[in-house]
Amino acid sequence: MMASTNLGGDAGSDADSDLDKLQNDMVKLDESVRSFLASHGGLHQEMHAMRGGPRGRGARGPRKAAKPRGDITTRLFNINRAFVSGDYEQALDLALEVIRINAETYQAWTTFSSILRARGEADHALLTMVYAAHLRPKDVTAWLKSATLALDAVEQVDQNRADVDKMLQVARTCFSAALRADPTHVEARLGKAAVCHRQGHLAAAISEYKLVLKHRPQDAEVVRKLAAACLGSRNAEANIGIAIEAYRRLFRVEEQAQTRDYPRDLWPHVGIYAGLFAASGRPREAIGELKSLSRWLVGRGSEDYWKTWQQDDREWDADDQRRISVPEYDSSKADPSLHGNSLPMDLRIRLSTYRLRLGDECEALRHLSWLNTAETKTKEIVSDCSLVVYELATELATCGQTARAVELFQLLLSTPGEADAATLLQLGRCHQTLGQQPMAEEYFLAAIDVDQDNIDARVALANMYEKAREDEEALILAAEALALQEARGQTHAMDSDGSNISVGLGEQRYGDRRRALAPSLTKSKPPRPSQASVVPRRYRPKRLAGPDMRLRDEQARALKLLNQFKHVRDLKHKIVAGHGHLVPLWMAMSKELVDDFRYLKRFYTWDKYLRCIGPSQSNGIGQRDCDSELSQMYERLSRSVAPQADHSVSTCSSSDLHAHRGIAFEDWLDLFLDYAIGLALAHRREEAYSICQAAKDSTVFQEPQHNFFIYLAWSVCAIYTNDEERCVATARHLMSDGALSDSCRMFALLSRLCQSPVSWYTSGPAQKFIMRQIKAIDARHRLSVSQHGQGSSPSDGGVDVCLLMLYGHILFTSTSYTYSLGYFLRARALDPTNSMINLSLGLAYVHSGLKRQSTNRQYLLLQGQAFLTLYLDGCEEEHGGEVAERFYNVGRLFQLLGINYLSSRYYVQALDVYNQGGGTKDLSTCILINTILSHMSVRNNAIALALIKNQLHI
Repeated sequence: MMASTNLGGDAGSDADSDLDKLQNDMVKLDESVRSFLASHGGLHQEMHAMRGGPRGRGARGPRKAAKPRGDITTRLFNINRAFVSGDYEQALDLALEVIRINAETYQAWTTFSSILRARGEADHALLTMVYAAHLRPKDVTAWLKSATLALDAVEQVDQNRADVDKMLQVARTCFSAALRADPTHVEARLGKAAVCHRQGHLAAAISEYKLVLKHRPQDAEVVRKLAAACLGSRNAEANIGIAIEAYRRLFRVEEQAQTRDYPRDLWPHVGIYAGLFAASGRPREAIGELKSLSRWLVGRGSEDYWKTWQQDDREWDADDQRRISVPEYDSSKADPSLHGNSLPMDLRIRLSTYRLRLGDECEALRHLSWLNTAETKTKEIVSDCSLVVYELATELATCGQTARAVELFQLLLSTPGEADAATLLQLGRCHQTLGQQPMAEEYFLAAIDVDQDNIDARVALANMYEKAREDEEALILAAEALALQEARGQTHAMDSDGSNISVGLGEQRYGDRRRALAPSLTKSKPPRPSQASVVPRRYRPKRLAGPDMRLRDEQARALKLLNQFKHVRDLKHKIVAGHGHLVPLWMAMSKELVDDFRYLKRFYTWDKYLRCIGPSQSNGIGQRDCDSELSQMYERLSRSVAPQADHSVSTCSSSDLHAHRGIAFEDWLDLFLDYAIGLALAHRREEAYSICQAAKDSTVFQEPQHNFFIYLAWSVCAIYTNDEERCVATARHLMSDGALSDSCRMFALLSRLCQSPVSWYTSGPAQKFIMRQIKAIDARHRLSVSQHGQGSSPSDGGVDVCLLMLYGHILFTSTSYTYSLGYFLRARALDPTNSMINLSLGLAYVHSGLKRQSTNRQYLLLQGQAFLTLYLDGCEEEHGGEVAERFYNVGRLFQLLGINYLSSRYYVQALDVYNQGGGTKDLSTCILINTILSHMSVRNNAIALALIKNQLHI
């Protein structure tokens, strides 16, 4: 059995080799045939030219790509065969081999992209496809395929806004390249327009849609997209006319079409067309156009007499009671099914809305009677046309029909899908109008929870809380609203009643206007808070609820956070034990706990709390719109609330509080710092710093040990994120808090750990900071000498040796060797036996002597060698590792001076100590490298080579 298996395997391999050989022969045959035909074609042209015939012009444009040679074709065939069989690794190796042979092989790059996409590497697949498209810049298909890959990648990275923007830009570039290759390609132009629309470049999208409609005016979908871009553009009032004209051309084309017995389904576009007139402030024209087009679509286009009857909508009544009063109307010839019941419900709701805007409530309520909220089919209607129902409910609330508006808003909330912040906001306003303040507060809070950047809900709540004397929470909400307004860069103006603030150009009563252009959708998803949200999410207790309900909510919240803290602590123990996959879960749960603490105002002074959640201090209220009601409310509440709040906070911080939510403050600080370091490990520098700043600003973390731990964690975050400036600044703060030797060593350590240029260590602020400390110590010393007489010792002034050595090393590193000597000598006067001081003095003297314009160079070098001798003399009391390091340092200095025989002597002594068990492997490696370099510098290459062979055991 085994023998037969082997025979089968050999037969299979022989068959493969025969197949490859046959394919190579076929490729060679094709090449010979092509060369033969080409030679005969050239001969024919040459003979034709000799006969005096006209010579034809050659093909214009770039030459056609040459067909791959035989071995490349065979490899491409093998790549496809491996890819189809699912052997992606072999296919990838073969594709890379083809690319190595000829990097301009288009088929290899496209297959490479397909392999990467099949393996789930969408980003790399996109890059390879874009490269392949560049190999054939006139191939529209390649660019469209690249753009499609980029748009597919957008759906996969939807959580990261930066990646989305990058992929959209790639897609736009690919569509533009396709249009350069073929400016008449409609799909490429539509793709570019869609990308521009999604990027927010609506002017560019409008231009592209207009170009498409020049050739395809009957494309209703393109017209709809053009209308969406015009409505959302910055200059909407002017651009709406473009969309209206495009729809008019569409309807004219449909009316002139003779190939169809009935027009196609244009009902959704009739609503959009009428909505364009209403959005531009022309509801009467919207009503006329809506009824005229509806009459044409139901087959009554010849009844032009209805155009003169615009005072009401009796044409679309369910019965003939009002229609018979029209002289031109003949009930005996009319078909009742082409009147009332033939009008779609979404258009009837639009008619009701526009009648309300005109002040005709009677006619509007007649249309509204068709919408019975108690029937089951009404929910289906609301789900199908949620936007127009929202518009109608908003108009009802504006006209005083609050109860009817609440019914419609409740129907909108009951439809499938997530709750809409705009609907919740309007429900809150309705209940506020009805005097139901607790219910209004609940809806406003729900709107903020759904849309974290909602300004109107915050303003409405702030107005309510100010009237209810909840001034602190009102001030917080006003500060958040101002911060959001500042981030959006738009002005909010007070409504006519002075109680609400609307957003943008006029009041956006319609929520997201883009939903008007997609009537088939139910409700658009609420906007998600951005990853870099201006106002953080925080817990907001109900202020207007009853005392019992508020107490129950607080108890439930405390119990939830306590259980969550226990879970976070257990997760931390598991992560320390090696379960790294739990880090994202721990980070998410820790964030909720940290945010609950850092956004409680009783743990912060009022100015720091408002700085965290309020508008930017660089753009004060005076620089913004001081006349707005929101700014005036903020100033008014700030003057009345802030002094009392600061007094209450100081009283709270001085009391004997040791825990929050049942969790000790020490544990809260540990959670803060652990979470900050976790953010730094994830390269989220600014968020990590904000957590450290929040811990520093809290009134419960003001003890010296708290401050030390906070700054220590801050420095760890700076090290992980390679922020050299923050490292040095944090180290300076530690030195200012504790002028001890350890703080100086910490400064040097942080400067060493942070992978940054030496300029931060020797920067001007660092030098000035340490110099001021030394001057302060000297001033105290001089004062002590003047008070106690000249007999006092120099050490009485409390001069720290580490401080002097630190400043000396900063000067030494900045090549100010002469000035550094003074501080090294002062340090030696305080500690004559310190070997590190002797080494520093020796190095400073030698480097000063090596300077180009140094005076008395021999004296400086001898002084340096003298201190280095003292440095060596201190090795008698040390162990092997320290002794080997001393010999290495002296040998390195003599190598710097170019005295190689002395450097080799000390290197040998260091190696002897290392061989006896002293020193580390790194030290021996450094000694070996420097020994080899010193031999090579004097052209002893044979000895250097022998050392290398001996080390590598060659």
